[in-house]
Amino acid sequence: MKKTAWLGILCCTLAVALAGAPPKLTLLSPQDGAFWKIGSRQSISWNVVPNFETTVYITLWGYNKANQLIPFGVIGEKSYKTGYFLWQVGDCPSRHVNPGNYFIRIWIWHSGVKVIAGNTNPIHITSNWLPRY
Repeated sequence: MKKTAWLGILCCTLAVALAGAPPKLTLLSPQDGAFWKIGSRQSISWNVVPNFETTVYITLWGYNKANQLIPFGVIGEKSYKTGYFLWQVGDCPSRHVNPGNYFIRIWIWHSGVKVIAGNTNPIHITSNWLPRY
């Protein structure tokens, strides 16, 4: 076979392999270490590459009394096209959110696989008041 034929076969094989690859999901905000006050409205934003029709689920994770990281539940869901979700900090249908350290995790389904992104370091949720010194 000629080199061009082999090159064509290689390119087609690579294209088929990449087409089945899961998309890249990236959490853009909040950034690690952010401080959010309970009751404030904050934007959680993301990017999905390549674009395809899907729903992004936004979840909150926190620590239990045994200092284990656990899911607090889904705090929202949006079409990937929206690119962001406005969260009333503290609103979580399944658990009470106290001041503390938390993680935002977002996820999508792609071909039966859950693709997840989120903070590496916690965000800090604070109460509405700050102590005076």
